[in-house]
Amino acid sequence: MTLLERWTHDLTMAVSRPMVRRRLAGVEGLEHLPLDGAFVLVSNHVSFADHFVYEALLFAVRGEQAAFLTKAESFTGLRGAWFDSVGAVPVDRSRPAREVFDTTDRVLGAGRVLVVYPEGTRNPRPPMLDFKDGAFRFADRAGVPVLPAALWGAQGVLPVGSRVPRPGRIRVAFGPPLRPDPALPRAARIRDLTERGRAAVGTLLERTTGPLPPTAADTAERIGALAGTVLERGPGGVGAPRPRTRRRQADLLLRIAHRLDPGSVAVRAGAVRLDGLRALDAPLPLRAFGLLRVRAGAQRVLREDPDNLTAHYVLGRWHLMVPRAAGGRPDRAVEHLARAERLGGADSRYAMAHAEALLAAGRRGPAAAALDRVIAAPAPDRRTRLRRERAMALRDRDPGPRTV
Repeated sequence: MTLLERWTHDLTMAVSRPMVRRRLAGVEGLEHLPLDGAFVLVSNHVSFADHFVYEALLFAVRGEQAAFLTKAESFTGLRGAWFDSVGAVPVDRSRPAREVFDTTDRVLGAGRVLVVYPEGTRNPRPPMLDFKDGAFRFADRAGVPVLPAALWGAQGVLPVGSRVPRPGRIRVAFGPPLRPDPALPRAARIRDLTERGRAAVGTLLERTTGPLPPTAADTAERIGALAGTVLERGPGGVGAPRPRTRRRQADLLLRIAHRLDPGSVAVRAGAVRLDGLRALDAPLPLRAFGLLRVRAGAQRVLREDPDNLTAHYVLGRWHLMVPRAAGGRPDRAVEHLARAERLGGADSRYAMAHAEALLAAGRRGPAAAALDRVIAAPAPDRRTRLRRERAMALRDRDPGPRTV
């Protein structure tokens, strides 16, 4: 990406993502979006604003830019630089189909998301038009799933011919991935996938045009949990975005969740956790203020929900890392992190934090037992394996009584 494209991209996203977030009235099925790996997203197409809606939501979940097929004649002058900056991929419709496949193969081969509107044109009124099969051919050729989606309301935000967004309410729904049926011959396989894709988008469209479901609180909580999952990707995970990008993703997800359910305690707890991570990265003069804000936020959450796992974990970590002169108390760290371990089930991060607090408080026997629980816990990924190795190192340094 050139410097001009980078500036254009950053400016466009600084305007478009808040615009989308403020107009979202409902988001369903974000959990169906894979965190990594290529797929073809197929959707109905009601407005040019559709691009920005999907860009914002795909960035929030995956931390990367999606690709949108765009006619090649749009790529001229400064307009071309702008299209490049927002993930548009030029397609010359007068060229042989093989060149189009070469383009989509490059996008999907790089593990990116390709967004295609199979209706072929904007259609702001029902019913949906017939689907062209190109998107499904791209997916079949690349061996990647098709993910159906639908949105409604963007046609009121950015009608045909308008360049300035208007107030409005946009609803979006995602469905589970669809895969080609390997038992069918190619022509029948493409036809079957196209039919299933259109049926899935049609079902999702009915959900976005019908009454709002009375599940905003549940949806907001799931999106808040997804923000936590995004923050925890890594370290060094394959394809995982950088920590700063993950925090931007989580911030966008938490803001979306807050808009859906402003009273959600779970979402506010997630925001407190994110504030804590930001405070640790802040310049020293601002760090103290940020950490005080984190403590106050976690305490407010616990007043409303005394068993909130995230708030106990954040507050325990706060007391563990902040000097006693600034309010940190090892005994309070032990109290909160013991509660977090009980609430957190099999997740070894809470036992590890509890062990560290016990060591800081000079309680070697209980600390050894907590370290043994970390060592005995499953370690299915790099993060948990590193945690186990650290627990073993601490255990070898200060053996104490064995419990396993």
